[in-house]
Amino acid sequence: MNAWIVVLVAGFGCYLLRMSMVGAGDRIRLPARLEDSAAMVAPSAFAVLAVTSVAGSVVAATGPRALVPIAAAALAFVAVIRTGSRYAAVFAGMPALWILTALTSA
Repeated sequence: MNAWIVVLVAGFGCYLLRMSMVGAGDRIRLPARLEDSAAMVAPSAFAVLAVTSVAGSVVAATGPRALVPIAAAALAFVAVIRTGSRYAAVFAGMPALWILTALTSA
């Protein structure tokens, strides 16, 4: 079988599986406990991606540059604790990361 046919069939099958969940989402009701848990999937997936990125940056860097992502993440954490808004993490953490990176690279 041609490799392109396999790729196209696999892609189409994946597309059908995704669309089946979108179409069935309105018809199928989940139990309340599972519905509450499902609401936490996106934030936890984002947190895992962020932590692995910060850990990778810390391991790859040396000297004061290794502390930059940790300091920015700590500042983002403090901003969320103080404001109660998850958007505060982005508004405080990203500029801190950029500024601290610029200061330590000079």
